[in-house]
Amino acid sequence: MHWGNKITLVFIGFVILIISMVVFSMRQEFHMVEENYYEEEIAYEGKMNEIKNGRDWPGLVSAKQEGQMLKLKFEDAEKVKGKIQFYRPADADLDFFVPISEEINIPIEKFKAGSWKISFSWETDGKKYFKEEQIFIQR
Repeated sequence: MHWGNKITLVFIGFVILIISMVVFSMRQEFHMVEENYYEEEIAYEGKMNEIKNGRDWPGLVSAKQEGQMLKLKFEDAEKVKGKIQFYRPADADLDFFVPISEEINIPIEKFKAGSWKISFSWETDGKKYFKEEQIFIQR
C-alpha cells in the first residue's frame, strides 16, 4: 500500500472517530442539581446562614443504613416543620421527599444502590436550618 493511501485512511479514521464522539456526547442526558439554578444562586447567602444554623442545632440529626433499613433520626422533631430530600446525583428521576419526624425507617429496596445525598430542611421559631449528609447504599 502506498504511503499516501495510509495517510488518507488515518485521516478518514480520525474523522469517523470525531463524528462518533460528537454523536455520543449529544445523546448524553444531563440532570441539573436544581431546575431553578439562577434563583438558587441569588439566594446563596441565605442558604449559607441555614447551613450554619444546621451545624449549631443542638439535637441529633443522622442517617445510617442498618441491615435492610435506612434509619433517620431527628431529635426535637415535634418542635419543627420541614422535609427531608433524598437526592440521587446519578439520576434525578429517583429523587423524593418525606416530612420530618422523630424517627423514620425506610426499606433499602426503595433505593438504588450507590451514592445518595440526604438534605434536612426545617424551620422553627422563624429561623431556617439546613443539614446535608451523604450516604452510600449497599445491598
